[in-house]
Amino acid sequence: VGTLTTDERHANPHGTVHGAVFYAVAGAAVAAAANDDTHSGIISSVLVEYLQPAAIGDRLYAEVTREVSTDREDIFTGSVRRGENGDLLAWVRARGTRRSRPA
Repeated sequence: VGTLTTDERHANPHGTVHGAVFYAVAGAAVAAAANDDTHSGIISSVLVEYLQPAAIGDRLYAEVTREVSTDREDIFTGSVRRGENGDLLAWVRARGTRRSRPA
């Protein structure tokens, strides 16, 4: 999970939250999903599909889970919402290589 309460520093020229802020919050959630005590995830791609804008002052809540795994690769999916249970603002999809952490 990644969260951020937005303020005027996060505004784009249209007065809404800049897409890069969505990407940063989604990226933090991907990193949290890809890394644990035994594995280190190296993320090779992140796709954020923006569905609607966020207003300045909104709390962005990104939640991402590992959806599919192979021997070395993981696919992650998730969303960015206005608050934990609020409006869906964006879909998130990511891919990463999984490596074991040294013992």
